[in-house]
Amino acid sequence: MTRLLKGLTTSELMVLDIPLVPVSLATVALESCFYGVFLVLAVTSIALILSRDARSKRIGTIYLSPIFIGAIALFVTITTHWVLTVDRSFLAFIYFADGTFPLGFYGDLSQITEVVKTGFLMATLSIGDALIIHRLWIVWGRNKYVIIFPLCTLTGLTVCGAGITYQFTQYKPGQNVFLSQAGRWITSDAVFTLCTNLYSTVFISWRIWNQSRAIQPYSGGQSLKSVLSIIIESAALYSSWSLFFFASYQSRSNLQFIAVDCWPAMSGISCMLIHVRVGLGWAHKEEKSFIGGSSTVTSGQRQPFAVNITRAVDTNRDEDYTLDELREGGGSKGFV
Repeated sequence: MTRLLKGLTTSELMVLDIPLVPVSLATVALESCFYGVFLVLAVTSIALILSRDARSKRIGTIYLSPIFIGAIALFVTITTHWVLTVDRSFLAFIYFADGTFPLGFYGDLSQITEVVKTGFLMATLSIGDALIIHRLWIVWGRNKYVIIFPLCTLTGLTVCGAGITYQFTQYKPGQNVFLSQAGRWITSDAVFTLCTNLYSTVFISWRIWNQSRAIQPYSGGQSLKSVLSIIIESAALYSSWSLFFFASYQSRSNLQFIAVDCWPAMSGISCMLIHVRVGLGWAHKEEKSFIGGSSTVTSGQRQPFAVNITRAVDTNRDEDYTLDELREGGGSKGFV
């Protein structure tokens, strides 16, 4: 313990105002709660996706869709991350030094369980960002130019994730994580994922808002406005938690350990909320609606109609797609 405190300045000692061990215990409890919420949403979302596939004429195509693959991948990475968090609590209080020095265990970020857990955290963030980029691509009629910027930030996130994981393997007991080599990677990682989500959400929202106004004379545009509110709420949830992590890390508070360990579950919750809420019919109460690979029938049979919004404008062919494609995510090729 003396060696851990030796050489720290007054500003660095402020980090110790919130002890690491109680924070780690709180992390186990909070992440378990968030994981329980995610587990319910994930199972419901996957069940709705499979249910839609069973009722459709394209049997089996759903298994190759990015949404289904992404949902399974998120389930695997988030579950593994939670298991490692629980496992580390047993190691700290029972097995490491016979449970007499949990601070030494939690303070050593080079522990193999911490390194692997960090790797799964980075994988979860990358998958979540890839899904929202896919959603942006679909809503914009598969326009490749609109996703150039978020693809760059996703690449940056992936590289930073690999850098953080590697730096943790080089961590020495007694180092300050906020002043270590991993610090630059961690800051960049948070900035990249925030940029990806804010950019994608703004462009998706703007596109859907314009389309809802364009079709209002035909259908009232209420369905797309409901989709818009769901996307904004989910993005706000994820962005708020990302900002919480960024602020706690920049202030050099041990609260950042809570924020970072609950980050994967929050990412999964914000993603699954979109599919589940629409799939259960919370957004569309008057007709059948499709989004994110799940469907719900609320009245009668499906009566699709196509409204070509910009076919008469020859200067912008990228917007030449139907309302059904916007709401279904482009038929069999993908889902919003």
